[in-house]
Amino acid sequence: MILHSKILGNGFPLLVFHGLFGNGENWMSFAKEFYKYCQVHLLDIRNHGKSFSSKEMDYELISKDILEYINHHDLSHPILIGHSMGGRAVMKFSMKYPLIPKKIIIVDITHKAYSPEIGHKNKNIIQILKNVNFDIIQTRKDLDIFLKPLIHNKEKRIFFSKCTYRKKNGKLAFRFSLFEIEKNYDSLIHEEIKQNGVYNGPALFLRGENSNFILSQDYISIKKLFPNSKIVTIKKAKHWIHVENPIDFYKEVSNFLSIF
Repeated sequence: MILHSKILGNGFPLLVFHGLFGNGENWMSFAKEFYKYCQVHLLDIRNHGKSFSSKEMDYELISKDILEYINHHDLSHPILIGHSMGGRAVMKFSMKYPLIPKKIIIVDITHKAYSPEIGHKNKNIIQILKNVNFDIIQTRKDLDIFLKPLIHNKEKRIFFSKCTYRKKNGKLAFRFSLFEIEKNYDSLIHEEIKQNGVYNGPALFLRGENSNFILSQDYISIKKLFPNSKIVTIKKAKHWIHVENPIDFYKEVSNFLSIF
């Protein structure tokens, strides 16, 4: 099965991969900024958005999904950009198929195995979302009211509200396969991204100034796997760099793509 995508513009292909629970539509503002210069593909990773559900989900399988997508659309040496989970997918793909990507951009994530402490927050969120009853919760406002005492961060609540849609029967539902994500969560977060070989192409790693996903001690291991990489810190941003400081984010991406 081929991953679902929304494609905007013409020119060299730029494939965008979202983070956990998200979908390609989350990157629409980015696409509107860049589709004038290239062809932007906003993809939905398996178990997310409008792509297919699967009981199995790891970066080996996601890499094969990406390869099938590229072949299906007959794309030549696309540039890949991925945030968080999407960034880990791009890293795995670029090391597995190093001759395919022209360049890669990794947004606030590394290949390392993340500690249970970092993963614990998402596991708590999974438990909260499993308790959402869409027989009772009928609007996005209802969802926000339900989530407010459980998820204090307003931006996160807005994010989950946007990741809903209305089914044919009129009920709301999440745009991700929650139980499949839960089943495969440890392999997505707590296992190191491993692959024989390296990716020698140009690689840009963007980290949030106030994020702890890429630390200074990670730089050496990043350089070993991505020798031609550049690591840039985006000021006044946490993990959601493209949302929290889009001006500097767009500037760094534009410079790396050499489109301005």
